[in-house]
Formats: sequence, C-alpha cells, structure tokens
Amino acid sequence: MKLIQRLTYSFFLLLMALPWSAHSADYNGTIRIVVGFPPGGATDVVARIMGEKLRVIMNQPVIVENKPGAGGMIATQQLKAAAPDGAMVMLTIDHSHVIIPLTFKAPGYEPLKDFTALAGVASYYNVMALSSTIAAKTPSEFGTWLKANPGKANYGIPAVGSVPQFAGLLVGKSLGTPMVAIPYRGGAPLVQDLLGGQVPAGFLSLTESIEHHRNGKMHVMAVSGTSRAKSAPDIPTFQELGIKGVDKNPWLAFFGPKGLPSEFVDRFSRSVSAALADPEVVEKLSKLGNVATYANPAQLQEWVSSATLHWGPVIKESGFELQ
Repeated sequence: MKLIQRLTYSFFLLLMALPWSAHSADYNGTIRIVVGFPPGGATDVVARIMGEKLRVIMNQPVIVENKPGAGGMIATQQLKAAAPDGAMVMLTIDHSHVIIPLTFKAPGYEPLKDFTALAGVASYYNVMALSSTIAAKTPSEFGTWLKANPGKANYGIPAVGSVPQFAGLLVGKSLGTPMVAIPYRGGAPLVQDLLGGQVPAGFLSLTESIEHHRNGKMHVMAVSGTSRAKSAPDIPTFQELGIKGVDKNPWLAFFGPKGLPSEFVDRFSRSVSAALADPEVVEKLSKLGNVATYANPAQLQEWVSSATLHWGPVIKESGFELQ
C-alpha cells in the first residue's frame, strides 16, 4: 500500500515538473500564504506543512504570513484587496467563507463573488467534550445532568458566532434542554476551563480535545461527520447517537483574490493535489486531527455553497443577532 502511495506521489511530482507556459500569468515569485489566525494555531500549522511542500513542488519561495483578528475576517478582507497576480493566497477554515457572511451585517466581502477558489485541503472534526468533574459521559447521562442543574446548562465555544455555537444549540435541542453558549477567546482557554470544571461542556475541535480524552481528563461524547474519526475510533458520531444536524465537518482550503489567471489557478491547485498525495503530508495532517481531502476549484465552490445552505437555516432559527 505504501509503495503504491509513493508511486502515486512520484507521478504527481513528474507532472508538476513538466514545463509551464511562459505566459506572464504564470507567477514564479514568492507566494505569501496569509493565515487569519495566530502563529502556532491549528490553521497556521497546516499552512506551514502545506507551504513547505508547495515550495518544493512549485520550485519557488513560499512563506506564511499571520494576520489574526476578527475570526479571520481581517485577513479575508486583505485578500479581497490583493492584486490577482499570484503573490498572495490564503489558507483558511470554513468560518471565514461560510459563517462570517451569515452572522455579520456587513462582512465586507461575498464568499464566492469576491475570491478565486483554489483548492480544498482537509476536513476536520468538531466534538462535544464533557468535563470529568460532572457525572456524565453519554447523551442520556448529560441530558439528565442538565435537567438536574438548569443553572449550569452552559457550554463553552472558541468564539462567538462560530460553528461550535450553533452545533451546540442543536445538541441542546436534541437533549430537550436548551443550553447557553459561553464564548472564549480561542480553544486553549476553553480547554483549561473544561479541565478545571469551570464549564461543564465545550464544543471544540477533536485536535484540541483528543489527548485529554485519552488520559481521562475530559470525555469526548461525540464527533461531527458521517463516520468516526480514524484517530479516535472509540468515539461515536452525533449521527450514531441520534443527534441530527451535526454531520457537516468543517474544512480548510486555499482561496485567492478575484481574477487570478487561469494558468496560476490550475498550477496552484494541481500542486496542492500533489502535496496531498504525499503520505508524509497526509500523516502530518492526520496527527493534527485532519483528514486530507483535495477539492478542485469547482468542488471547493460547492463546499462553500453546501455549508452555507446547511448552517444558514440553523443560524436563522437560533435567533442569533447579526453583528
């Protein structure tokens, strides 16, 4: 199996080595990968893994530039204003192109109209984790605990107006007990409060919670998606537990400014595909809780549209006040 993977990757590299058009649109200078989140975070780490591999495949300099703020909105607005010459692309999560346009009155951009979809990179899992300080591990036990502790029916989320906030509302609805979302400034402080019992539950990524689940310091009740995570096969999906609406996994993808030359779009997208054919890259992404999942530009546009159609009605029904 590994031999086949290696041969497949070698084939991709051979394709990438073929001469490209001398057209001026075939940009060969430094490519800046803008990330709308701080250094060291999950998105940043994936950007650096991909950036290093793209540097080799594309045979040109690739650097990662962090522009954190407003849940990625600042970086997204900067990308919109960038020249369509191939010098700047962005690696982002679905929050910037799906949730922000659904939760802000004036985000300053339209997710499909104002950008060039380049390539999907990976999907990942969201989870509901329960603090080890409460006597609950299953939905039934958690529902019972919530009813017995109505004043503590809270769950932490990494940011206000995020997928975890709305997914948590769906879980509370399924359990028959509405829960109140408590926003944090990222996943790290949320994890600390879960470990300390300051919040009984949290909706966050599998990446941020899996090690604490394994050592018994918190319990991951369920994961998003339609199938169990290979890195955590003991944890059921929400779907398996009869909790509906949490089967949509979030994703990471590359976007560029509107109007990028088709030659650059094709070359960059093919390079991402080649990078994701490398078993070492796949393994690195997997260790972070990601599933390497390539999408071409048309498929990535469908990712955006599909997620928007899924979360739009949920957000509207929640009564969330647009920011």
